[in-house]
Amino acid sequence: MADFYYSKVGKDEDIVSVMLSGELTAFQCDYVFKCIEKQVKHGTEKLIIDCNDLSYISSAGLGMLMRVHTRMKKLGGDVKLARVKGTIAKMINLVGMNKVIQLYPTVEEAIAAHGG
Repeated sequence: MADFYYSKVGKDEDIVSVMLSGELTAFQCDYVFKCIEKQVKHGTEKLIIDCNDLSYISSAGLGMLMRVHTRMKKLGGDVKLARVKGTIAKMINLVGMNKVIQLYPTVEEAIAAHGG
């Protein structure tokens, strides 16, 4: 089961960083997406999804990341993935998501890429 929490980061605290941990399966995807979407509806234009503590992601989880990306782009925002590693990084590269969503080795680099 995946857990997550988010915090405001960046010098102006205008970036929402979502920390995912555990296993992101189909069961949690809708809830996580709705929570992220709530942040977007409240004006968040810059989003970082921190995958450092994520141990597993299902195909539904990958789909949810694409839904977040598509939603952010549609509203003029941007999402970046940070600290993606191991099997999850291999899966993201295998399906080509790394060509669509920018990946950063650290949260700090993702913040800097957002201009924060």
